Amino acid sequence: MHKDPDVTVDPASIQSVVSALVAPDMTIGNSDTTPVGVGTDAVGVDSLTNPPADPADASPGTTFFVNNNPSDTECPATPYTTIQAAVDASGPGDTVKVCPGTYTEQVRINGHNHDGLKLESLQPLQAIIKWPAVETFPLALVDFNTANQVTLRGFTMTGPFTFPGCSPDRHEGVLVETAFNERIHHNHITLIQNSNPALFGCQEGDAVAIGRRTEATGVPGAEAGSAEVDHNQVDEYQKNGVQAVNSGTSAHVDHNVVTGSSNPAIRGIIASNGVVVFRQAAATIDHNVVSENQFTAANNPFAPPHISSGIILDEAPPSSSSITHNQVSANDFGIELDTESNVDVSHNDVLNNTNDAITLCGDITAGCGSATGIVVRANDVTNNGGSGVVLFGANKNLIKSNHVTGNGAALFGSMDGIHLDMNSSNNEVLDNQASNNVNLDCHDQSTGGGTAGTANTWQGDHGGTSVPVGICE
Repeated sequence: MHKDPDVTVDPASIQSVVSALVAPDMTIGNSDTTPVGVGTDAVGVDSLTNPPADPADASPGTTFFVNNNPSDTECPATPYTTIQAAVDASGPGDTVKVCPGTYTEQVRINGHNHDGLKLESLQPLQAIIKWPAVETFPLALVDFNTANQVTLRGFTMTGPFTFPGCSPDRHEGVLVETAFNERIHHNHITLIQNSNPALFGCQEGDAVAIGRRTEATGVPGAEAGSAEVDHNQVDEYQKNGVQAVNSGTSAHVDHNVVTGSSNPAIRGIIASNGVVVFRQAAATIDHNVVSENQFTAANNPFAPPHISSGIILDEAPPSSSSITHNQVSANDFGIELDTESNVDVSHNDVLNNTNDAITLCGDITAGCGSATGIVVRANDVTNNGGSGVVLFGANKNLIKSNHVTGNGAALFGSMDGIHLDMNSSNNEVLDNQASNNVNLDCHDQSTGGGTAGTANTWQGDHGGTSVPVGICE
């Protein structure tokens, strides 16, 4: 297994993971009669969805307008020609409405005197916040800092940024730091990348960042944050689409379209990822379309590492996170979990990724901590280049009622429908349908007192080929 070095697990955290958790109850999902795979919810920029209700204690507040085009009569007369000027003038519970136009500035929403602020584009996506040629610290286009319950709605936010090297303080499109219960929705966040192609390999350029990743000095940041990130179009980022980091951080990432870069120069030099949650952050990730995160190693299909992923969940607190009802396609890896316990991974469509579709990594030799108590259920896993569902050193997990078909056309790696390595034990593999996978439909390399001499329980699984014989009917 190859890991993106940008999300390598801290070795100290491996020792702190609880490994004595009990296995999930094998009856989980018995009453679920819904189809395997995702729902039919609309995703991406959807301006018709109602905005969230105001906090219960919020006053109506004052509305400020921003207009940098004097000939535009759509907005009422206003003294504010920059977004920042109106934000600075606003108070708790106020609203700033931005008229159509391009606003070349960084926006800072700093301080509790802006709690409950609503910052909105008057016309969906027609107010454009563009990276200025000369930027200031922090290196984010829009920064939320010590201001809670702020809404950012309906903007186009775009780079590229210009910086002469790899910045110790990562460039972020939207940064939430020491700020909580934010709502980032119905925006298009694009081109968060350096303007200089020679710097595409720098490990920065995240479209949305919840929690501070690095300080200005380059040392790891510790500031937490929380946000609902929904109904956004996120694309053409340099490193990560949506990123959540640090203990105390939480994110609900839902109904977004997150698409990796289409630029071969970026794909050939940096491993981008769609949604990344790690360093003790927690997240609910549901109803997103995550695709095209590929590290093509200078477009050589034979050269590893091919380590970009659609969704990565690393080191989340036990029972804090879930990955459900997403479509994850055309990435290198689909969904990866390591150093995790008690996570629900269900009702996802994982298809046409170049390598493994759903990976549970608990193998310390691969840089992972314990992977225990995870439920992988009712996913449709189809036509991926590697294995459909693969466990490395993962114990006491439930793999149930998945459809796993046509996987294993990769040029390297395992090529099975469901693959458990020799170090995976005490897992329940129940009622899965596996067919037409290139190597084997069901493959268990472990040995022990379980089904057919393995260290795991296989029951009710259907497949055409298996090793050992007897684990799939």
